[in-house]
Amino acid sequence: MAQDFTSREVPIGDVQETGCGLVHRYWDGRRGARFAPAWGDFRLVDLAGHIIPYMRVADVIDGGRDFKYRFWGTGLGAIHALDRTGVRLSEVDSPRTETALEEFRRVVSEKTCLAFVYNAQGGMERRSLHAPSIRLPLSSDGETVDKIVCYTDFDIDAHEWRRFFEESAGAAPDR
Repeated sequence: MAQDFTSREVPIGDVQETGCGLVHRYWDGRRGARFAPAWGDFRLVDLAGHIIPYMRVADVIDGGRDFKYRFWGTGLGAIHALDRTGVRLSEVDSPRTETALEEFRRVVSEKTCLAFVYNAQGGMERRSLHAPSIRLPLSSDGETVDKIVCYTDFDIDAHEWRRFFEESAGAAPDR
């Protein structure tokens, strides 16, 4: 069965009515007058319990040359059937790796939040799946982005997303 997984960038306002909005509002409240809060100010445990499993946090390496996942939520682990904690993004064997690297690098260079909608089509007999996603900068020194917080709202269709990634495993063994 053919699998199709794409993403498109959307304005932040387009994802405010989802879990992404909860994460963005928390991030915005923690940053104050700064362009981004520090990692010490952004506490995952302060977020709603249904949000945390779909969070991931990446350390920025060499100014954005690469990124290393320091946190990979258990919900993501269940959907993808893997844990990327400690893995560098450049080491991920996936057709989306280059796109993800570009998106992360934009967050670093532009010091901005980005929002996307992921779309998946698992074949003619399956409905399309959509999941909003957000990428937010963190800064320890108030000048450079040193971490990126990401959230994807897979919660509603978690079972269907898991099935999609399982069926995609043949095309990308280490998603």
